[in-house]
Amino acid sequence: MTLVAFSNFIDGAFDTPTATFESIDPSTGAPWATMPAATEADVDRAVEAAHRTLHSAAWASLTATARGKLLVRLGDLVVANAGRLAELETRDTGKIIRETRAQIA
Repeated sequence: MTLVAFSNFIDGAFDTPTATFESIDPSTGAPWATMPAATEADVDRAVEAAHRTLHSAAWASLTATARGKLLVRLGDLVVANAGRLAELETRDTGKIIRETRAQIA
């Protein structure tokens, strides 16, 4: 079985993790994915990128309405992908699909 490979998304791009670990599906006991084992340097890069973006002219120039529209768009994407997100959470945690769907909705 091919494992689903995840990576970190930092500063607008997916990176290649320096180390990974397997996520075990509690319902089967078998690995289903590889997850990035983020290092302190990875976290520092992510925090730096978030800080830089928060204090950028591009973000500062957005109106409250424009920022709100971005949040609505994010919410729309979560709703549009709720089924897939629920599947991933269920495989990762062993929760029943009905519970994860309710939590995402």
